Amino acid sequence: MSNVIISNIQRKHASPNTVYHALYGHYFLGISRKDLALIYGKALSTICKWISKYEEHGYFTRKQRDQVYKKFGSVMRQWVIDLYRKEPVLFLEEAKHKFQLHFHQTISVSSIWVILHEAGFSWKSIERRAIQIRDDEIIRFVKELLSIQWDLYNLVFLDEVAFDNRDMLRNKGYGVVGQKIIYRGEFCRKPRVSFLCFLGLNGIVESFWTEGTFNRTKFFDCCRKFALTNPHVQQYPGFHSVWIMDGAKIHCDPNIIRYLRSIGIIPIFLPPYCPFFNPIEVVFGLMKQFLRKHHHENSPILRDVCGTVDRFKTFSTKHIFEHCGYFGGGVFLPEKGLGQDPKDMDFNIMPY
Repeated sequence: MSNVIISNIQRKHASPNTVYHALYGHYFLGISRKDLALIYGKALSTICKWISKYEEHGYFTRKQRDQVYKKFGSVMRQWVIDLYRKEPVLFLEEAKHKFQLHFHQTISVSSIWVILHEAGFSWKSIERRAIQIRDDEIIRFVKELLSIQWDLYNLVFLDEVAFDNRDMLRNKGYGVVGQKIIYRGEFCRKPRVSFLCFLGLNGIVESFWTEGTFNRTKFFDCCRKFALTNPHVQQYPGFHSVWIMDGAKIHCDPNIIRYLRSIGIIPIFLPPYCPFFNPIEVVFGLMKQFLRKHHHENSPILRDVCGTVDRFKTFSTKHIFEHCGYFGGGVFLPEKGLGQDPKDMDFNIMPY
């Protein structure tokens, strides 16, 4: 074991975090350079270089960054940064090719990575949004919310979600570098189960399930049962009296809308292609993540799904509501759900 420790300490570069720990010991704790060399297992000259680099630049940098900045001037570096602001999905090899065509100068993939890293860029997952998102639909949704008085306790978000055993399969695991992980098991496709869930401020208020998918009749029966028999549902302006849902065909039936309004429920429809305004979509993702951890493969799924739904009946969703733009006191900020600064939007989100 000691050989492994020594080889990792003496034969590998210290990470920037380790260097800053050493600098903290020197400047804030008064530890001498000689003692730091002993503590970190480095040569005294190495410790001196760390300190001199910090005193010269005000921060610690590796030689690679210095080489990149020396070879590629500020104009070239800014061009790379601007390129990724316009086309964030480019692979590094594609950016390298574009750079060489533009400047007629070679550049390595690692150099592009260094430029992006120093500019604060990182490799992120993409949130894809439909081009069919319409500004006027978002404004319509904001106007409808502003036309009534509401608070977080009034809101209910409802939607359907389907589960089958493919959702429960784990698709990642640990293995030896350079070798595939082959996991053999019997694959038996189980019947698909759909749930209609009603989400409030303190978690899932009610849920209904069916084999296959919900049709208009089943959807209406569940909504009527929830509205009339659940003690947590009151007429507007009471608790759970403002129902927000997407524009699925079975949701938009005029007869269903008229019925809900007749019993004191206010239905409001989300803008098309805007799941980021719907907190229940986030909760569905958390439920499936939980199921992947706890479901035993090839066992019946209904019991596990029902247990997971029950688990989320006592789950505070205030932070999820706020993430989607819904705040206490009847405040809705669409820029929160959109993830944009209001100044960058090309439409006025507040009606006149």
